[in-house]
Amino acid sequence: MPDWTIDWKRGPLKVNLPDEPGIEPIRRRQIPNRRPWRQLVADAIAHPIGTAPLREIPRPSDRVAFLVTDMQDEIIGEEGIGDLILDELNAAGVPDGNVTLIHAAGMHGHPAGRKKIGEALIGRVGRYIEHDPFDEANLTFLGVTRLGTPVWINRWAAEADLVLGLGQCSPSLYGYQGGAGIILPGIAGADTVRYNHQRILTTRTNSTWGPGNPMREDVMDVGDLARLRFKIDCAQNAVFAGYFREEWPVGVRYNEEHLLPRVEPGDIYVFSGAGAAPMINSIYMGIESAVRCTKADGIVIAIVSGHAHPCFPPRPLAETMEEFLYATRRWCETPPGDPMHPYWHTRDNVCKTELMARNLEEISRVIARHQGEPRSTTHVWSHRRSVEARRCILVSEGIPPADGKQMGFIATYDNFDAAYRHARDLVGAGSRTLVNLPPDAAIPFVQDPCP
Repeated sequence: MPDWTIDWKRGPLKVNLPDEPGIEPIRRRQIPNRRPWRQLVADAIAHPIGTAPLREIPRPSDRVAFLVTDMQDEIIGEEGIGDLILDELNAAGVPDGNVTLIHAAGMHGHPAGRKKIGEALIGRVGRYIEHDPFDEANLTFLGVTRLGTPVWINRWAAEADLVLGLGQCSPSLYGYQGGAGIILPGIAGADTVRYNHQRILTTRTNSTWGPGNPMREDVMDVGDLARLRFKIDCAQNAVFAGYFREEWPVGVRYNEEHLLPRVEPGDIYVFSGAGAAPMINSIYMGIESAVRCTKADGIVIAIVSGHAHPCFPPRPLAETMEEFLYATRRWCETPPGDPMHPYWHTRDNVCKTELMARNLEEISRVIARHQGEPRSTTHVWSHRRSVEARRCILVSEGIPPADGKQMGFIATYDNFDAAYRHARDLVGAGSRTLVNLPPDAAIPFVQDPCP
């Protein structure tokens, strides 16, 4: 059985497992080489799903809002995808000056967005906008969804005759990216993001939950309210385009069938964040995968360096919630290259760690009362719910056992061997251990996850 080495601040952590049946490493699937992005996108927009080819949709007089997410802002410039889309619009008679290019980064801010898109492409369009979810003067109200989410979006998109977007279809904490996600959260107001993100409070882990996910159903309603006519979604080696309600599910199925390793739930699941992750939030998506990949009575071993862990007890909850809002706003406003940009990101992570010290009831109350910042608070709710859903053991160099217990872990060790012995004692002989560790770590797909 191979062993693994995790780079920690104090030095390498060795992960050694016995050479015996029942030890199953999870590895990334071997993905066939893709053709150039420009070729893939050209084919997809000429043969879309659920709608006419892109060049047949616009009228020459149309004002076009061309949205790009922060996941694909690089290929739009460096790979020539932006020029390709503008050429298609030109072929339909739409001049470049009628196009507003919007960086649809939701609540992530815009670090290096303009640089990655490139001045050549920005200079070609009539207007370039970096969406600000907090700028209420430049948001337009569109009504409410069937689930009652009030919808505000960027006014330049709301005023356009044609809205199209370029994004990515891949797993996320909330299900899958792509489709109408370029509208919500991409160009939505902060209040719209808040109402939608609270729908993560379900009995099922949202990560890699595609069609049927109530949060996504709400997003698709917002996409229709925003009149999103044409969406292009990139996967690792494929591109899907067309009407988002039809192209996005195809992209999701492609991920499940061709990109994600398939896993049957096991008794023990071992995972790690990347390298010497400073705080507990490095369990992002890893702990959610662990729940899907273990039986209802299974054991999860989470390996987190936590070398910059802010020791408990945390501040009063109200102070943490106030800083959540402030740090997120400053993070969005701070330009790339400014040393304060990583500082505000770190402060957001400190707030996440402090909120993880609260039990699921307290965190649920935070979300129900619309406190703090919606993206980060729902991240923490998902992590804490996952920790409480299984018997979770923490391996960390910086998080004390008492703090690990306060975050819901049944035990905390500073070495892997002790944690694994504890897990084996709990599950007994004949157990299956799934190991999902770098450098080949992957987001697994489970067809029928346990409750």
